[in-house]
Amino acid sequence: MGFFARRIWILLAATWGLVIFDLSRAPYASASSRRFLSLALNWLSISILPHSLGLLNNLLRKSAHIMEFAVLAVLLYLSLKPTEDSYWSQKASFWALLASGCYSLADELHQVFIPGRHASLFDCLIDTTGALLGLFVLSSLIFVMRWKHADTAAFTAKHLLRWNETPR
Repeated sequence: MGFFARRIWILLAATWGLVIFDLSRAPYASASSRRFLSLALNWLSISILPHSLGLLNNLLRKSAHIMEFAVLAVLLYLSLKPTEDSYWSQKASFWALLASGCYSLADELHQVFIPGRHASLFDCLIDTTGALLGLFVLSSLIFVMRWKHADTAAFTAKHLLRWNETPR
């Protein structure tokens, strides 16, 4: 990854951080997302019990926390990863996870000052778990891609060696 590519990843990570900040400054209450979810389910002609609607609303809201910070952690990892290292960088993943966790704490602290919002250490835990999940998925993808590439390279090398053999 060259100098220009690293700058792009840094810019994308900073932009995503600003998106998270903007989403957390809006007074999204659980009631408003529940109302939106209810309207969407009615439009789809799906009826569920009010208790189930509350559970589904909570699940969707917490899933959004996970996805926001999974994306942030991946972008931070890609901006911190050494350019010469094509393998998984434990150091970059540690710093990306730490930075994501710290940003989660700062985001929750920021919500104390937003009317209709409150800080929650549980949300911080969910955010950090999302960051960890994002890094796990990325490391799995890197492992599979390298394994597949190594398997293809081994097949090609074996094929070329047989091609160079003279018939007996």
